[in-house]
Amino acid sequence: TMWCRRLATLARGHPYRSACALLALFACTQLMINSSLVCSLLFSQRAEPAIYTPGLPLGGRHIANGTAPTSAAAGSLIDLPLLDGNSSASLAEADLDPADSAASKLPLCPNVPPKLRGLLPKAEILSDPVRSPSWSELAAQFPDVRHGGSRPADCQARQRVAIVVPFRNRDAHLRLFLANLVPMLQRQQLHFKVFAIEQAGTTRFNRAMLFNIGFKEAMRLFKPNCFIFHDVDLLPEHDHNMYRCGAHPRHMSAAVDKFKYRLPYATIFGGACALTPRQFEAINGFSNLFFGWGGEDDDFANRVVWSGFKISRYPLSIARYTMIKHKTEEKNKPNPMRFKLIKFGKKRWHSDGLNSLQYTVSRVQDRQLAYFISVEIPESQILRRAKLL
Repeated sequence: TMWCRRLATLARGHPYRSACALLALFACTQLMINSSLVCSLLFSQRAEPAIYTPGLPLGGRHIANGTAPTSAAAGSLIDLPLLDGNSSASLAEADLDPADSAASKLPLCPNVPPKLRGLLPKAEILSDPVRSPSWSELAAQFPDVRHGGSRPADCQARQRVAIVVPFRNRDAHLRLFLANLVPMLQRQQLHFKVFAIEQAGTTRFNRAMLFNIGFKEAMRLFKPNCFIFHDVDLLPEHDHNMYRCGAHPRHMSAAVDKFKYRLPYATIFGGACALTPRQFEAINGFSNLFFGWGGEDDDFANRVVWSGFKISRYPLSIARYTMIKHKTEEKNKPNPMRFKLIKFGKKRWHSDGLNSLQYTVSRVQDRQLAYFISVEIPESQILRRAKLL
């Protein structure tokens, strides 16, 4: 800064000197910016080595116990994905699928997929249910997707990823979801399958329990080493938002257009999140008691912290989503018990979750782009068992 001031003083009243000084000032400014950025990146790695997770770009932050995350400006160096590699937070060898490793003679897919595009133009994101493609149109558009998913043809995927999507009476939204998500997952060179878990019957919608059911059924059918628990109405806008798992549970959908691409509150953990099977089992999954709208995500975030994990996030410039506009469902009204359930959640989280599931599979259907699993949930039995009726 001292030399910059001297250059400005020397340049006064001299056109030639002014031009030279401007060039010198520009060089000084760039040097200071780059030095500051490098220092901040080095500091972030020293300060938070345990949260440097696979897929988390340099400078990414975590939140835990109410600490707000740091966002990055769009287009900065922080947006470049630095993935798995030799990071100490990479998945252990035991997490890699042995069947894939033994059967495949292909090389491992590159750590940074070569066809990533970054932030997608808004015009390319299909979000109008009226324009939703039909199932036959989706099948024609993605002929290489079979049995709910696909894998790279020229390399061995780094992770086997199950996308679990709970829904009821949202077929047009599911088709939009697949039309947007499948191309991105293919560019990310993932071995993935989509599991659409449909709640049949007339009981109140239980999104959290459908996630638990999807976990159980996907483990039986696919044996993934990464799960993405995903709402059907969220469409990713940035393909550097890698659908992979890391050392800590990751909140994928931190910046949603409905909330003006801001985090509504520091401990939010809803919309889309990524966990390994080990993490999800350690947390005991979601609570099964949240019938109706609201509360289950906050309860789940508490379980993450109680289990000793931290919530990691991509910068807000990457974790961007468009939400499909829709009306409130008649059978998904706000749960009047949600605040009480959250308040006393710590007393029951070891006994309410994956280890207390009650459901019946009524139908399994392979629709090429997704596995449909329809289930019946006995609401009254579950609530009586928990002494809530």
